[in-house]
Amino acid sequence: MSKRKKKMTGYKKSLLIWFLLLLIASEACLIYVSTTLKMYEKGNIEGYMTSLIKDMKTASKVGNINKYLSYNKVESKYEKNSSFEEGYKELFNESKLSYKKNDKESTYDIYADDTMVASVTLDSKKVRRLGILSFEEYSIKEIETYSKNGIYNIDVYVNSNYDLYINDIKVSDDDLLSKEEIKEYSEVYDKVDLPYENHYKITNLTKKPKIKVMNGNNEVKVTNEKSNYYGVTYFKTDDKDAAFEKLTNKDYDPLTFAKNWSLFLTADLPGERYGLYTLTPNLVEGTALYKRAYSWATNVDITFTSMHTLDKDTFTNVKMNGFTVYNENAFSVDIYLEKNMTLVNGEKRVDTLNDTFYYAYIDGAYRLITMKSKGDN
Repeated sequence: MSKRKKKMTGYKKSLLIWFLLLLIASEACLIYVSTTLKMYEKGNIEGYMTSLIKDMKTASKVGNINKYLSYNKVESKYEKNSSFEEGYKELFNESKLSYKKNDKESTYDIYADDTMVASVTLDSKKVRRLGILSFEEYSIKEIETYSKNGIYNIDVYVNSNYDLYINDIKVSDDDLLSKEEIKEYSEVYDKVDLPYENHYKITNLTKKPKIKVMNGNNEVKVTNEKSNYYGVTYFKTDDKDAAFEKLTNKDYDPLTFAKNWSLFLTADLPGERYGLYTLTPNLVEGTALYKRAYSWATNVDITFTSMHTLDKDTFTNVKMNGFTVYNENAFSVDIYLEKNMTLVNGEKRVDTLNDTFYYAYIDGAYRLITMKSKGDN
């Protein structure tokens, strides 16, 4: 081979080597620039959190969500063959992932639709790349699973005389968190059988449960607000006869007591102590309402009632509706009436009663436990 050809071959080799080195350097530069741009995109909270929830969704698809979330692998008695990995996979696949700023500094809450999944606290440091780009580089300082006791933890409120089923399995009192009295009847629970509002706490669920509430053979409509479910319902009607069909004793007229109460308040009810003893057979001694009536009848204030006469049409615009039957022993009813009077100076006056009356059947009679005003209209 001539010297000229050898020089050309050496030159080509050198050129090829330099070309390869340049290609490698260019590739490295492109990778560096690409990486820098990706870091730059994540150099703000929105970019980083969007990327994070995307990565979490990808991890859930391949059963690797425990890379981000920790949980107690306790099986619920209301699920068979449950799997947190499968539960998160289903939840993330069916939901839109989003995040919201937490009150804590640098902390963000992650949601799958309305279900809170985790809280993420971020670290950040200032980074300078390519000599001109300056931005924050974020990383996870801490990620805390919202509830380690199940993807779904639910609170269910039902009448104590109803049966609750989770995934067709009857719930026992083992999961009963509390039982609350109907507050309007709290003074007489020791005197009559009344329902409670039971609060059940169901945990360690990996999938959204099927919730069913039964009143005997009748299924009760269940409503919910986020993770709170309600099966607290009572029979409601505007028909007195329909309401009293549900009650043990069917012979009572709430309107008579309401009119007597109205007359009592203006010292117009006949009888001893301004008619107090006309009312007491339908009151419960010791209750706040009984004490109120007794105080009014025996206090000097009743003597300062404006002098008046009752009009011939004493009660007008009388309405009785809004019956709610709590069980066979208790009901409430809305009563509205206008009592017409004429003062001694000839001025006309109308006293309005607009209240909900709460009754219970105690010791052989319906007795008024309390009243709640419904306002002026």
